[in-house]
Amino acid sequence: MKRSVTIFVSLSFLLFGCAGSGEDTESVHLIRVAQKARNGSNQEAALNFYKRAKELDPDNGQIYLGISEVYMDMKLLDAAEEYLKMAEDRGASKSKICYVRGKIYLLSGKLDLAEKEFLKFENADSLNALGAIYDNKHQHEKAQKFYKQVIAKEPNYIDAYNNLGLSLLLQNKFNDAIFYLENACSFPEANIHYRSNLALAYGLSGNMKKAREIYSKDYEDEALEERIANLEDILADRQRQ
Repeated sequence: MKRSVTIFVSLSFLLFGCAGSGEDTESVHLIRVAQKARNGSNQEAALNFYKRAKELDPDNGQIYLGISEVYMDMKLLDAAEEYLKMAEDRGASKSKICYVRGKIYLLSGKLDLAEKEFLKFENADSLNALGAIYDNKHQHEKAQKFYKQVIAKEPNYIDAYNNLGLSLLLQNKFNDAIFYLENACSFPEANIHYRSNLALAYGLSGNMKKAREIYSKDYEDEALEERIANLEDILADRQRQ
């Protein structure tokens, strides 16, 4: 059976806690805990923490923006749009509003509308997202220019390294792809998703020993063997083409 290679680029965006008065301390703490839960892919917990923060600080647009992102993670795009409008009405950052709206359009398959939103503010998040759009349009060299702009602006932006590596991988530029994916995996916040991308790149380059070594950091026994078998099937399909 033919195995296909599916590669996902990353769109990351962190809402930073704002400084506030003593009365704001609890809501700011809840926002940060919600962000941590969301970063750990625990959307239900993130949503609960954001809603508790909303009860304490109902006019804080940042909270509604966070809720919008969580609903977007859950693919509940109507709810995401609803809370994004609430965030906008409460004075949330215009650049962040455009970025989240662009992500909603991107998830809805409305690439042209997403592109317009991301072009409104050329910050690192938007440039990274533009790269994702052009990779979706199979304009990989154009996408790679945007990822490199992100790295130039923010050298610690992990997803730019990850996405640049995956974009190069889509062009079968294995050595360059591995270089940038290794960079992504060198960051302290690198997780299983980044390491799996690196293992995939090594596997597609034919270095199954290295792919196994990386996969074994997160998988063992049957799960590990399943990953290796999938890579071997992909390589066999590519050789038959």
